[in-house]
Amino acid sequence: MGKLLRSPIEEQKSQSEINKFKQYIEQRYQLSFASYHDLRAWSTTTIVDFWRDVATYFNTKFHSGFSSVLANPANRDSFFGSTWFSGSTLNYADMYFTVKRGQIPTYLHIPMGTFNVNFTTI
Repeated sequence: MGKLLRSPIEEQKSQSEINKFKQYIEQRYQLSFASYHDLRAWSTTTIVDFWRDVATYFNTKFHSGFSSVLANPANRDSFFGSTWFSGSTLNYADMYFTVKRGQIPTYLHIPMGTFNVNFTTI
């Protein structure tokens, strides 16, 4: 691994979207995760609940609902051949333009560095 160049301060960590999502999951399932890694471990053992909650928490606007979150896994060790959110339809442009300009930052990685860009600068 490379050298860590920067680490967010505690206030940034507590206000991060991943921390808010972690708190949402903890409250919903009466759990307590000591770290992001604990949340990630939980997400790999409760895949269907995790992805359903991702869609719910981030207010994914399905044009038609889904009958199942995960269907037809090719095998238990791989997701290849699986169907995600069966029966649902999305309009990505609709979802993108539903967000108010300037609300959600987007990070672009260019070989020279990472740049913070938001909807007002796009």
